[in-house]
Amino acid sequence: MKYIAYYIFFSLIVLFFAYFNSLHTVESFTPKIKELYRPYVRKARVFSENFYTKQQNNISNLFRKFGII
Repeated sequence: MKYIAYYIFFSLIVLFFAYFNSLHTVESFTPKIKELYRPYVRKARVFSENFYTKQQNNISNLFRKFGII
């Protein structure tokens, strides 16, 4: 019971740093609920774009070798 104040204090510190270390770029064309997670989705899309293109080219080359395409 005496540690409840410590737990509350620690959780407030964690929430404070989690809130202020996150991206807060406001985009005018998105609704309010999307403005926080949209930059993360964009970064993931840009990061995975080259991987998908490379895999698609490898599969296309494999199909061409076997005469499927």
